[in-house]
Amino acid sequence: MPKAILSLLLTALLGVTACGRSKTQTVATPPPISPAAIKAAALSPADMGSGWTPKADASLNTVQIGGRIGATNVSSPPAQATTAFTQKNGSGFVSDTVFLMGTPVLARAVIDAHAQAATTTSWAQTRSEGGLTAWQISGPLGGLDPPLGDQMFATRLHARITDEKGAKTERNVEYVVYRVGRVVAFIITQDVGAASFARKQEAKVERAANGTP
Repeated sequence: MPKAILSLLLTALLGVTACGRSKTQTVATPPPISPAAIKAAALSPADMGSGWTPKADASLNTVQIGGRIGATNVSSPPAQATTAFTQKNGSGFVSDTVFLMGTPVLARAVIDAHAQAATTTSWAQTRSEGGLTAWQISGPLGGLDPPLGDQMFATRLHARITDEKGAKTERNVEYVVYRVGRVVAFIITQDVGAASFARKQEAKVERAANGTP
């Protein structure tokens, strides 16, 4: 259902754009962006420093704002890269994903979908390993002024986790998604601030958006 919602939103946005044109317009061809440039834009061990351990075979973060939209709802991008890191001394976790979208309109739709989904301020998600996470939007995210990229959505979240055995844990999460042209980037952190990592990633994403690894 969440993927269907995003697909409908993208279709609607593209339809509105097309219907709004009174005459034929020349559409600029986006600059070529290689999969290598997208891969290079993701956070690396060098970006993270010695206090972090890279996670092997990192997968898309499953947090969905409003229970409706997140990195797992971006369907069939031309290129993508994901990395994740665990804190060596602490409970910190950092996950980042960079997507190349087909057009800036599609990239914009991802950010717009987050803003719309955030009108739902509490929701629950089942966990792939079993159990449930109850999510609550807990307030705005600081440290990102000026905002990242061309368009940004960012928020603080509080997670109440019940695992498959019934044990309960609470975590603080910071969620950032932004775009530079047609490149969309996610930074999601647990028990550690997102802003500094997001700024490092933004510089790399800007290079990727220009087609430079």
